[in-house]
Amino acid sequence: MLKNIILMVLVGGLAFAQTPKEILNENGCLSCHAIASKKLAPAFAGIAMKNKRFEGANAKAVIINSIKNGSKGKFRRFSNTEMPAFPSIGEEDLSILADYILSQSSKAKHFGQNHGGGMNRMGYNK
Repeated sequence: MLKNIILMVLVGGLAFAQTPKEILNENGCLSCHAIASKKLAPAFAGIAMKNKRFEGANAKAVIINSIKNGSKGKFRRFSNTEMPAFPSIGEEDLSILADYILSQSSKAKHFGQNHGGGMNRMGYNK
């Protein structure tokens, strides 16, 4: 009996796991961000490339921190835009979001290439 209850709890927990797009929609992320184009805030592809390039192995932790605690001034072109804090997003969902954002890096245009300034042309501060 106990074995069945534990199995039901484990299976039930898996059924409630959200996809990255569900988390993005639920928290209104796509109101300001897009995958590969700029909106009111930097594209996820650019965020991914910048963090991979400058933060390396800490990229995921930096993205999680920015989502959880908010940020401002990381992208020159968006220096007047503030990322609000989302402290109510759980650790599992933060991890899912950060992995998803980092997976979008291949969609960044001109990033890391010598197209008239590369990084600076994209509006990055570093």
